Amino acid sequence: MTKAHMAMLAAESRKLEQAGLYRPETIHPAHIVDFTSQDYLGLTSDPRLSTAARAALETHGLGAGGSRAFTGTREVHRELEQAVARFLQVPDAIVLGSGYLANIGFYEALFDSRDCLFCDALVHPSTAEGIRLSSATAFPFHHGDVEDLEDKLQRSRSARFRAIATDGVFPFDGRVAELDGICGLAEKYDAMVVLDDSLGIGALGETGRGARELRGMIARVDVVTGTFGKALGAGGGFIAGRREVIEWLRQKATPYLFSIALAPPLAAAARAALDLLERGEAPLATLRGHIAAIKRELEARGFEVLGGEHPTLAVSVGGVVALQKMVNSLYERGIHVHGLCYPVVPEGQARIRLEITARHSAQDIGRAINAFELAGRALGVI
Repeated sequence: MTKAHMAMLAAESRKLEQAGLYRPETIHPAHIVDFTSQDYLGLTSDPRLSTAARAALETHGLGAGGSRAFTGTREVHRELEQAVARFLQVPDAIVLGSGYLANIGFYEALFDSRDCLFCDALVHPSTAEGIRLSSATAFPFHHGDVEDLEDKLQRSRSARFRAIATDGVFPFDGRVAELDGICGLAEKYDAMVVLDDSLGIGALGETGRGARELRGMIARVDVVTGTFGKALGAGGGFIAGRREVIEWLRQKATPYLFSIALAPPLAAAARAALDLLERGEAPLATLRGHIAAIKRELEARGFEVLGGEHPTLAVSVGGVVALQKMVNSLYERGIHVHGLCYPVVPEGQARIRLEITARHSAQDIGRAINAFELAGRALGVI
């Protein structure tokens, strides 16, 4: 590497620090209550998942030793794929090393320059990357704006195939996609609906089946992608949908063909998490109680709280300076949160993101509410 290249990297890193955009990796002290984790059901430490992982470790070993297309497929992978398809009520599913790889592999394998892909402007970067790699013509539409989506659909009638991509839940405020409007347009214009429900699976819907279940859209969404690494507490990713789609992905999705298969212990843990949801043993009621309590109490104290259907809540604080002071003040009171500001959210709409989990105790929730009130009053936010 040239000296000039290294000097440029060092200079750009300093700019990130000066702009407050540098992301340090920090291990927080034990007394800090974490409200940034997406382990929504608290399954990362569930002994039933650990037991399943240990059994797979003894049977299959630690790693897969190859890609799924060659030597890496184990029975535990097939069992997990069947469990995903059964849980999501679709014909088939394929498991990959991560949710990021699932999105990249899907778009790159199914579409090319003859096609048009429409995506919400705030889709996950993995979806945007997959669309770029596909060489299809991309049509981002304004966030949540089905009128803008229809306008773009009308301008793409010459496309071979069309697909509409959206997240099930948007991470900046916990907003759940309005799938009815999207699915209606897909049916009108003969387009596939592809839903990245990484944040929804395990956290939304009466039985944890995600945004489709919450919105009553299980039969109208064509393809679901997601991860086992958030509410399901394990690791890896999946694509679920029609059998023709899944079989094609087994033949053509490059992350499936050329990446090491998901480690068998993680596959077994993910299967165990799905089994808990199937049996109704996951702590969904506890999670929903925590969400309702913290939203109700913060609003009663004068905060504007965005969201409420999903464990991701966003507390509005106004400007960037107030945001930074609030985040620091909360941390001093033992509460770790994420701050979001422009350009991630609109200018002047800085907010604190809270991730609620079933692992939080009533004491944790009360401590967070108290810390928000004290910090908010001291800084004039409320």
